Amino acid sequence: MGFFETKPGRERDGVVRKTYSVAFKQKMVAKLIGKHAVSATRLSQETGVSQYALSQWKRQASTLPEMAAGKRARHVWTWTRKVEILAATAELEGEALSAYLEREDVTLAELEEWRAALQGDRGASLAATKRIKKLERELARKEKALAEAAALLILKKKLEDYYSAEEDENTDEENEK
Repeated sequence: MGFFETKPGRERDGVVRKTYSVAFKQKMVAKLIGKHAVSATRLSQETGVSQYALSQWKRQASTLPEMAAGKRARHVWTWTRKVEILAATAELEGEALSAYLEREDVTLAELEEWRAALQGDRGASLAATKRIKKLERELARKEKALAEAAALLILKKKLEDYYSAEEDENTDEENEK
């Protein structure tokens, strides 16, 4: 049985479970994504649908190759078109998002996949930034240690020159006597 197919009510412990239409499930999943998406917990409080069911619908929808089975063959998207669609859907939510996706022939699963890839890139860039900062701190520490070592070498050389000059003076005075 597919994700959006309706099931007859199930009884468990004498309680009949509610069944939801495909349109209702799509509407709830659409509210869970988008720029102004709400959490499954909050949507659950607003609608009375269990948080678990909402989370499960969203998770299942994001793993499906297409939200509506048999709607169309898989489309190959260019990265520029993906960016345009992501930008356009950033402000949309709910029914407006669903309508836009349908008009552009994009599935919710594809949109979620693109967003996840975009967030993955951001995470990689964040990790690279952290690594660069760590390396810069290490470099600054090593430069400071090198400068200190150079200063000590200069002082040592000056001290050696001073004592060797003093010895030369003492030797000259002894030779003169």
